Amino acid sequence: MQNSVKTLTERLYYDRPNWLDGTSQFAALIRQRLRPEFRILDLGAGSGKAGPVNFQGEARIVCGVDPNSCIKGNSRIDHGVIGLAEHLPFRTDSFDLVVSDWVVEHLAQPEKVIFEVFRVVKSGGVFVLRTGNVYHYSYAVAAVTPYWFHRLVANRVRGIPEDNGDPHATYYRMNSRGAVRRCLTRAGFVEEEILMVEAEPSYLMFSVSSFLLGVAYERVVNRARSLSGLRACIFACFRKP
Repeated sequence: MQNSVKTLTERLYYDRPNWLDGTSQFAALIRQRLRPEFRILDLGAGSGKAGPVNFQGEARIVCGVDPNSCIKGNSRIDHGVIGLAEHLPFRTDSFDLVVSDWVVEHLAQPEKVIFEVFRVVKSGGVFVLRTGNVYHYSYAVAAVTPYWFHRLVANRVRGIPEDNGDPHATYYRMNSRGAVRRCLTRAGFVEEEILMVEAEPSYLMFSVSSFLLGVAYERVVNRARSLSGLRACIFACFRKP
């Protein structure tokens, strides 16, 4: 990130009173429902990542599942399992809380996955997810561009190394507020909360002019409730009856 953009980010966001970045907001949403006796499943845990969406030590056990063997090196979970979300290798009613953080957009068969999540969640348990909103400019572009373009953006703009396997292929088949509601209620879940969140414009930090355009967009959609459907992120919490 250019120094000038970094300075603007701090001034316009992180130095603002009460500003909370999107990841911290998502972690807080989960912690509102977290209990020390809970068994948690991190769906698509991967190799783990730093930040507030880590609950090791705050629950009875944190289990992760991922199709990639890199999960075995994840030090932020208590137990890692190699497996597919479409066929979760766990018994019915195994978990009190399932977390899906930036996973839904990568699912080729989201409905099948959601039915599996419903199966492994206990009655009264919750499923909390974060994903991108396809009606936001960044995800609208991503949804209609090829995989090689996503790789180019990741490598040139976001600074992701060529050899780390990111970004993963995306499908955006459950990436609107309406699609999330339809898919989860069809599986049997009951909606508790859906939040539409627009944080700092991280995808536009490659130049000052693009960043300021993103800031203007963020200010407009956050001030106008009628435009909430154009915010970048979907945070959803659904409960199994």
